[in-house]
Amino acid sequence: MSVKCPTLSEVLVVADDARLAAQLSCKLARSGAYLPVIDGPRLARPDHDAEVIRRSNAAARVKPSMIVFAGLSGNSCDALAQRLRSRRIERVSTSGDLERFPRDGPPLKTRPLTWGRDRIGVGLLSALRSRSTIVFTNGPSPIEHVPSKSGHLVVCEEGNDLSQVIAANYAFALGAGLCVIPEVEEPKSEQILENFYNLYEERRISQTEALKRLNVQLRELCGPLPVPDGGSITFITGGLPYGIAWSDFPSTHLFKYPDLGISVINGLAAEQSGTRGIGVAVLVDPETTDAPEIAAAAQLLPPKGVFVRGYRGSGASARSFAEMIELFPYDLLIVATHCGDASGYRWTYEFTDSEGVDRRLVVDVAIGVARTMQDDVLNVTQFTRFVSLDGVDWYDPDKSEKLNVGSAIRDYVSQVDDLEPVETENIPRVVGSAALRMFGNNYIALPRPLAERGTPIIINNACGSWHRLAETFTFGNARAYFGTLFMVTTSEANEVVVRLLGKHFGKPLPVALWSAQREVYGNSVRRPYVMTGVYPQRLRVARRDMLQYIARRLSSALGAWRDQLRQADPSDNQKMTAIKEFVDFYERELTSFRSAWFKTQPRDPK
Repeated sequence: MSVKCPTLSEVLVVADDARLAAQLSCKLARSGAYLPVIDGPRLARPDHDAEVIRRSNAAARVKPSMIVFAGLSGNSCDALAQRLRSRRIERVSTSGDLERFPRDGPPLKTRPLTWGRDRIGVGLLSALRSRSTIVFTNGPSPIEHVPSKSGHLVVCEEGNDLSQVIAANYAFALGAGLCVIPEVEEPKSEQILENFYNLYEERRISQTEALKRLNVQLRELCGPLPVPDGGSITFITGGLPYGIAWSDFPSTHLFKYPDLGISVINGLAAEQSGTRGIGVAVLVDPETTDAPEIAAAAQLLPPKGVFVRGYRGSGASARSFAEMIELFPYDLLIVATHCGDASGYRWTYEFTDSEGVDRRLVVDVAIGVARTMQDDVLNVTQFTRFVSLDGVDWYDPDKSEKLNVGSAIRDYVSQVDDLEPVETENIPRVVGSAALRMFGNNYIALPRPLAERGTPIIINNACGSWHRLAETFTFGNARAYFGTLFMVTTSEANEVVVRLLGKHFGKPLPVALWSAQREVYGNSVRRPYVMTGVYPQRLRVARRDMLQYIARRLSSALGAWRDQLRQADPSDNQKMTAIKEFVDFYERELTSFRSAWFKTQPRDPK
């Protein structure tokens, strides 16, 4: 069954009140169009400025004629309004404020749908389908699902009401059904992912039997799903790869938190009419392993109109990769290298938090190291995983009953540069560090913007590359991410990528991946690849002068960073150095691409 990409509504809803967002959706949603809903900025975070910028960038991708703030705090409204001055903004605090929003199209039924306190997504989609409003009571909601019209099913895990509102709007736009499944506690989810990661270290049973047991466990957690014959699925969860257990159907995954709404916008906006698709691809092979798929991609993509740039061997150092992945304007990134949790350190800190409570915090730390333009300076990236606080395991399912976290973590983050660990030890593995082995050193990904503020597709063809990196790169605005749950061989990696870029190019990405794995693995339970991103996305190309396009993007970025350099505080050496390195990068790249573009131009006859 075909699932068409919907258009984007001309209204964007920014909400911290899920029920108010649901009632707004009944007034504003239209069949065949997606009403984008995103959460408000989390201003208590240390990176609160970035929270506001991410939402203003999402608004720029939607291009709405009106933005509605629903149930936001005054501080959130003010912070967003400063970045969205050119937009019409409406503020809604109560359901009574909804009367001023007239409805275009078919009128709503006069009798609203009455719904309980849970399963809000099912209630909203039911109301949208029946063209009614929705009112909420304190009673329980019916145990039911909404059937699919298009053959697609959205499966959303409980635990976040606003995510269910977003899931319902996504399902409505796709003509999909919606099923809400029980929430899985984080410790249990982490253990299942750990079992996938360690699959080939299991010695008591065969890997095939271990995979079968994991699939059974996922199906039991999910419960029976009403997937139509020949249908497909979008899973919206806290992090479990349910699709591997439902391998009879093409599937994709989205994370219910954080920023589900922005992830949906990134995917659907890139598929709107007039968008360029994947005009620029970057292929990375640090030669840490055999990677025939990189050579195959270099042959398959240019005839389709894709500009291809390669990073290979010493050219794929941790530094050059880190610069490229954040600053270069690519649309598709294919990486072939080793991926695994790095060794590191266990550090114990003791400090007094802002509430006057003595704290003992244990963290695991892994680092990535890259050279800089200065011979005596290295760029160090640090990944930190919390282990315990005051003797209570951070992933203890009963942590909230045993421990009052209070301000401890916020205070640790603000003080860490001035703290010294009271105990240190080396450890063989920092769980979740997911280091990519580049030429010379490891690269550890951090949740930063990718591709010069773009929304790229990333194919990370490395063993165990889905676990943390799917969430990290999605948060960095990757609109689709392919990774693996466990070890893959060189031949497997090559065959899957060749099929994605060749035979199945142009199909919806979940269908392309599903088809490729069926052909490579046949009836085997083995399905290592997992996709993250909205369902109706494709690998496609709108042909244009890509050298000129890249030079224009580089020039724009260079101007922006030069402005930031002029405005920066000269006494802030760390910030000044970082901005200068960005300026140096864009100056080098722009010179290179302008030179390449001029070489392609026809010469005047003499």
